[in-house]
Amino acid sequence: MIFSLFKKEFKDSVRDKRAVFAAMAGALFSPIFFAGMMTFMLDKARSVDDLYVEIVNEAQAPHIVELLNQRQIFHAVTPEQGKTFELDGESVEHSKITIEFDEDFATRLELGKTAEIKLTADYSKKETNDRVRRIQRVIQGYQSQLVGMKLMSRGISPDILNAIHVEENDTSSPSSKSALLLGMLGIMILVAVFVSSTNTAIDSSAGERERNSLELLLMQPVTTLQVVAAKTLNTGLFGVAGGTLSVGLTALVIPFIPLHKLGMAFHFDAGLAFTIWLLLLPLAFFAAAFQLLTAFHAKSFKEAQSYIQYTIIIPVVVPMALEFSNYKHMALSYVPIVAQQQAISQMIRGELESYLPFIGGSIVTVIATVLIVLFIARSLKSEKVVLGL
Repeated sequence: MIFSLFKKEFKDSVRDKRAVFAAMAGALFSPIFFAGMMTFMLDKARSVDDLYVEIVNEAQAPHIVELLNQRQIFHAVTPEQGKTFELDGESVEHSKITIEFDEDFATRLELGKTAEIKLTADYSKKETNDRVRRIQRVIQGYQSQLVGMKLMSRGISPDILNAIHVEENDTSSPSSKSALLLGMLGIMILVAVFVSSTNTAIDSSAGERERNSLELLLMQPVTTLQVVAAKTLNTGLFGVAGGTLSVGLTALVIPFIPLHKLGMAFHFDAGLAFTIWLLLLPLAFFAAAFQLLTAFHAKSFKEAQSYIQYTIIIPVVVPMALEFSNYKHMALSYVPIVAQQQAISQMIRGELESYLPFIGGSIVTVIATVLIVLFIARSLKSEKVVLGL
């Protein structure tokens, strides 16, 4: 009987081609968007933009100005209004930072006295702070060279300033480095599962109730458990389809992300893709049951749409909340959604030491799904839920 109900639910779901495409759109476009975003971020990290600042009394420090130019920091008068100014017929952004050398800057340097440089900027902005640090690194580099030359002229080794040398050895592998940037990949795959089953969950619950077909279905010689089980299987199937598309497309677009330009590497091979897909199977049906629970207990179709949107952000909010709170416990490896997210993250970093949390988390997810299905089946015995009262 469950199989017959499943066939009926599946035919109803695929009848609306536009709804099916909308359900799969998130799974199709999210990997492409992710690859484009990552490519842009990596190119942005490698490139050094020209920085335009106003330099006052630049004749007092020609060597520093030359070093600034070598680091693509150039002089430009601060515009009176706005942030942009014309340069060679093009509109260029000004940093609104002013570097001012004292009137006697060169004289004080020759006399061996402290010379002053004033940096004027809006330090409340993060972007401005980054630019100021970029300028400070150039000035500090020049200062180190100047002090070293003065010590050498007096017969003193500049090494006296470096009594202790700290050598840093980076033990991270290219794969673990890339994991810092690919941390959102697992979350986007989980989101694809939830997004793909959303339309089906709403239509087969609140939608059927508004069309009065839910009441007719329950009047047939079937139990509420059989009805809910069939709806969960059908809705979960769309989640599995979305997850499969997301994983498959991710495997195709990952090689086009230029991770090697920053000394990173990530191999999304068939074995990893299949393991992630196995992780998504129990989660897809858990997401289906949870979304059906949400939609059945909404009093109208529009209310179900509003409530079910919050279920989509759960795969994003829960891992982020745990990350920011820095809360760690072994039990989290067995909590649905968190278990899958942590397992995928560890596999991406190549740090999955044991498959016990992998298997345990999947088993707990299946148990949670069964409990939700039983609860929905019991709820459908109530007229308030069936009629949306």
